[in-house]
Amino acid sequence: MKRIIGIFIAILLLGYGLVRIGVGASLLAQALDVVNFPDLADGVAEVKVFIDARVNDQILPFSLNGYFSYIFAMGVLLSTGAAGAIARKKWGYDTLGVYLAMHAALFINFQEINPKLIGLLLQIVMLFLLYYLIPPISENQKKPHNKSL
Repeated sequence: MKRIIGIFIAILLLGYGLVRIGVGASLLAQALDVVNFPDLADGVAEVKVFIDARVNDQILPFSLNGYFSYIFAMGVLLSTGAAGAIARKKWGYDTLGVYLAMHAALFINFQEINPKLIGLLLQIVMLFLLYYLIPPISENQKKPHNKSL
């Protein structure tokens, strides 16, 4: 039962990572004029207002394209890490840790506390639960292949 709950959590993280990839890629494509959709244009405009309003408060200034690329990269790390966790690979959990650090860095960079912080905290809890429910298999735990002739 522990493993099933762990896999469910990992699938949630994988799905959220895929959403981040899709959103990051779509908004970046809109910002680069690769596509032209009114709904995406509204999204790009909202993010531009957010970034411009904090231009003097950012520790590391983001361009619009840089921000969307960062969101895309976070999605890749989250999806890859979740897949690695499902496979019980240590690198999957390490990758999820890097994703969480990148997510936290956004709050620090923009010096912004908003309701999205609750999502980050929830994801941190999910990572700890995931590690408890389906811990990575170390090289020492792998069973040798039975090679009988």
